[in-house]
Amino acid sequence: MCQGGYKKDKMEQLIYKGLITESSRGENDDALFVGDMDEPIAYVFEEEIQGKQVSVRYFISDTEKTKEELTENLISTIAGSVDADYGDRYSDITGYLWTDEELNVGGHDLLEELRSNIGKYVYMEVDVHE
Repeated sequence: MCQGGYKKDKMEQLIYKGLITESSRGENDDALFVGDMDEPIAYVFEEEIQGKQVSVRYFISDTEKTKEELTENLISTIAGSVDADYGDRYSDITGYLWTDEELNVGGHDLLEELRSNIGKYVYMEVDVHE
């Protein structure tokens, strides 16, 4: 036990960084990717940390920078439970209809924040609390 009677929080840190882009994945022509990811960011969050408590710190800039260079320009820190969804919707009659793509952390729409910065660079640290 830590001082004050609190149990020390175990934590894993995930880092996502690179250019924010829209690209195709399957039939979805505007999936949101970060850096050289093979899968959309919402899909990665859904698979890796859906429903877990996290703290997210992210920096967005016009050019790629190191973490140290970005600390002066901290844009946002958010915390809470991850609510991510990435799934294609089909019907038997018409085939592909649309793709659900959602990424919220603690009620904040992280996907929309990233989407509004397409063409810029992001450095994102995600602390996953156990």
